[in-house]
Amino acid sequence: MSLKFAAWKSWEPAEYFREYFSQQVEPDEQAGIRFQVEFLQRAGREFPRALDYGCGPTLMRAIAVSRYVAALDMADRLAGNLQRVRRWASGDPEADDWSRFTEYALRCEGGSEPTREEVLARELRTRGVLSELLLTDARDRNPLGPSRVAGYDLLISSFCVDCLSKSKAVWRRCMRNVFGLLKPGGSFVVQALRSCKGYRVGTQWFPGANIQSSDFESALLECGADPATLELSEFDLPSHADQGYEGILMASGQTNGRRARVPSRSRTLEATAARPHASVATDGDTPSAQLSRSF
Repeated sequence: MSLKFAAWKSWEPAEYFREYFSQQVEPDEQAGIRFQVEFLQRAGREFPRALDYGCGPTLMRAIAVSRYVAALDMADRLAGNLQRVRRWASGDPEADDWSRFTEYALRCEGGSEPTREEVLARELRTRGVLSELLLTDARDRNPLGPSRVAGYDLLISSFCVDCLSKSKAVWRRCMRNVFGLLKPGGSFVVQALRSCKGYRVGTQWFPGANIQSSDFESALLECGADPATLELSEFDLPSHADQGYEGILMASGQTNGRRARVPSRSRTLEATAARPHASVATDGDTPSAQLSRSF
């Protein structure tokens, strides 16, 4: 089947939230948050400067990481997505409700059923560490401008770079560009869709780079991932082929500043769903290079 991809200008952040995040923490997000929290707990440190790249209109990864960072920037291709984030960060009572995701992140950290006070405290912590909301284009050699090259200690990026183009070559180039934002030895948690030529949001389709686990691993090593620290997880999702993908790929580790091609450990797990963020441009879209400062 030949897919007809929608233009990014037709993306509706409110519809995306309503369809995929407004009712419960779906199993795919449970897996993603758990994977991220486990890595951060193993790291056992506070990261001075972190980046959530391709955040979309969502806050769950920022909430999950906020305990472990001193400052967090969030970057996205679409101003409308950042506006949803800004509303939540400012405490707007009409903003999207992410409290069920906060509760889940707290449970992943090993606590008992979190109280309302603990949820509010974590969300207050998240608002406190949020620094800047930035417009970006992963196709740019310096996606956030020259001053931010090698500027971050931690990179979080989920279902983003693999969903900007149907071209695997473009995906690899954009991965290198985004990883260029990390300091040498910086840490990362990256997630992608497996075997996805295009993914569906409502009735619209958006492109996917159709990457496999071998592509994911080799691209990470090309980006300077240290094979000694690289952990790969693969989640099979055969029941979601009608949404355009058949699995989730996840990775965490540190960079070493050099390129390598060395086998790494991997594990295959099962999950039930995954959805990306419409956060970067297709080859036909050219976003503004403007940076959006809001905190």
